[in-house]
Amino acid sequence: MCAGLTLPAGSVEMTELVLRELTADDWGALRELRLHALRTEPGLYFSSYAAEVDRDDASWIALATGDEAHQLFGLFDDGRLIAISGVFTDTRDATGGTALFGMSYVLPNYRRRGLALRCYEARLAWARARPHFDRAVVGHRRSNQATRRAIEHFGFRRTGDEPRRWHDGTEEDYVAYELPLPAGPLDNE
Repeated sequence: MCAGLTLPAGSVEMTELVLRELTADDWGALRELRLHALRTEPGLYFSSYAAEVDRDDASWIALATGDEAHQLFGLFDDGRLIAISGVFTDTRDATGGTALFGMSYVLPNYRRRGLALRCYEARLAWARARPHFDRAVVGHRRSNQATRRAIEHFGFRRTGDEPRRWHDGTEEDYVAYELPLPAGPLDNE
């Protein structure tokens, strides 16, 4: 999946942005951006910098290389990876029918431009194109209102809250959402 997005310049000089599925060739850029996200915003992720910094190259290549169980997407500005987002088969669902959205990060200078919405569109299209997925799940830290707005924009419905200790040492609820998926892609996405 490729999509060119032309956005007005703001605090960052931007050319045409390209959203596409990551490939094995992107593993180094993925590693750099993922570790940056975990290091600079540890309170937003289920994983931590310490847990991922020592991953070997082969595991980063496997993560960047999509398959029927997962796919990562990258948003590139003039060849530089500026955002990542992923969809995975949720291992908590023994049927394999749940797509789990996660690993989303947009560099701060690119935020507030609707780029996270483009990543949701790509993940939803990818999941809908795989008939074994009958629902998508996602969530956020309660205080992360930008993520809440993006989730609700696509019609996800809140399914519950659970207490969580985040990697920044704070305690705050994780808010979970679900969206039923029709078989196949929708015409309007």
